[in-house]
Amino acid sequence: MIDYFALLEQPRRPWLDPEELKQKYHELTKAAHPDRPFSASPNSDFANVTEAYRVLLDPKLRLDHLLNLEGIPPASHTNVPEQIADVFLEIGTLIQETDRLLARSTTTTALSKALLRSEILEKQKLTADLLDKLETMYAGALKELKLLDQAWTSTDKVGAGLPALSSRFAYLTRWIAQLKERKFQLSI
Repeated sequence: MIDYFALLEQPRRPWLDPEELKQKYHELTKAAHPDRPFSASPNSDFANVTEAYRVLLDPKLRLDHLLNLEGIPPASHTNVPEQIADVFLEIGTLIQETDRLLARSTTTTALSKALLRSEILEKQKLTADLLDKLETMYAGALKELKLLDQAWTSTDKVGAGLPALSSRFAYLTRWIAQLKERKFQLSI
């Protein structure tokens, strides 16, 4: 397994500054780009550097990679974390109702489309509201990640809380992507 932290010359930590990571990525990809003449750097594999950047930029993937490198077992993603369980049913219901509405909206008559317009507007509002709620939860998870990062460095790599946070990021990113897709479909 490649240590992406080492590859991008970053410390093994739960939180990494996105701007610093981006600068290091650009620096390394300049040297490793396949269109450039051979580089003297032994770590100049462009694909690995790009994959390392992709993994370390995403909090969930970074946490999974860090936990794997540190030998800390990941949390099970089979149960919805307590902190976000209250929106699970709300999201599932909204997605199902939206999918049924989108299936009905494929009719070709102008009258039937006009009759569905109020339902579409209602679902757009509900989707936007729920997206705001999820993005607020995601921002809260990022704050918690920063706090766990401080504990990580001050208590010599205690990984308590990181597996559960990784699981929360997994659900939040999936739900946000699903709702953004529905929001786009409703806007067409």
